Amino acid sequence: MPVPSDVPGWARLVIPLKPVDADLAGQPGSQPPAVPAPPEAPLGLARRLKRRLVVLASTKRWPAVSVGIGIGVAGVLRRQRGSLDHLKSSLSLARGAATIAGRPMNITIEPTNACNLGCPVCETGDGTLGRTTGHMTFADFKSIIDKIGTHTNTLMFYFMGEPFLNKHAYDMIRYAKDAGIPFIDTCTNGDFADPVKLVESGLDRVAFQIGGMTQETHEVYRVRSQLARVLANLEETLRIRNARRAPLRIECGFILMRHNEHEVDAFRRRMQELGVDRASVIDPLVRTVEQGKEFLPSDKRHWLYDERAFAGGTLRPKIVPDNVCPWIYYSMAIHTNGNVVPCCRDPRGSEVMGNILTQGLDEIWNGPRYRELRERIARDQGSVEICRLCSSYPVSRIR
Repeated sequence: MPVPSDVPGWARLVIPLKPVDADLAGQPGSQPPAVPAPPEAPLGLARRLKRRLVVLASTKRWPAVSVGIGIGVAGVLRRQRGSLDHLKSSLSLARGAATIAGRPMNITIEPTNACNLGCPVCETGDGTLGRTTGHMTFADFKSIIDKIGTHTNTLMFYFMGEPFLNKHAYDMIRYAKDAGIPFIDTCTNGDFADPVKLVESGLDRVAFQIGGMTQETHEVYRVRSQLARVLANLEETLRIRNARRAPLRIECGFILMRHNEHEVDAFRRRMQELGVDRASVIDPLVRTVEQGKEFLPSDKRHWLYDERAFAGGTLRPKIVPDNVCPWIYYSMAIHTNGNVVPCCRDPRGSEVMGNILTQGLDEIWNGPRYRELRERIARDQGSVEICRLCSSYPVSRIR
């Protein structure tokens, strides 16, 4: 599962992002000795304050409400799609309501849950997803867009699989863009990306993600991937985008792990040479302490987990929400079969809220399952399994 890129860049400093899962870990085996990344300069006052604001706006209700209302009002004044729903949802968040006045304006759609890789921590990669492998049909995708498109501001076109394994992927993106969705975002392992179609599809942003700067280190995590092919597809996408002066934003992420942290500088240099719009070093997610011992980098500044708890044999986030999740007031995720789940933290579908192909959006969004989940989170978030390793996500942006 790729790292979500809808969260603002400054939020990535502290927030463990939406399903990073497939982009988290490496395959044990022959590895070069771990060499810590070069020391980073201490954060300035402005960045420290920004980090603190992000934490408060993701884990405390009233800071989240303040940010949400500000974003919503600005969006309404600019007449951006989904803004009024966003503002209504922020007012529902202010009341701590289980029923939300606004409709979700940030939608994740899973075009496929199949993947060509075998990333060991990802549920798809390690074969523990527990769902039937398949691709969403173009007809089902169009049906979904027709139901949710009029108020959707952002579409995240990926979840538990490599999106471009779906033969209709580029047509799906074009259909959503023609429906007027302002911002369409996707994430790819790059092996099967078609540079021409990426540029022509109407995408607003694509993020390639790699596991190293040599084939040896890359394939430790990106099992069965060919780094040369991925970088060639990235370079060609950049060339075509630039030649056509297309608006597509092209990013590349480096999934930082113990076996590849000595290659961070090489990654940054290469991305600067290529001219990507953003090069990100991604802090990894793991599922267990055992995986953490194997994959987490030696530089603990890149850990999303409590070091003391980890030393005692418990995996727990550094940042624990105060019985609040702003994200679920603005967003929902849709599996290939139309099942709706609260967010990317539910890859297996343990908290299915309904099915968008057989039910109406309002019936699901404020139905009994969603209301009961919101009540559980407000009462005792620690008891909700999909929240166990999450530090929460901030209020959704409006594009």
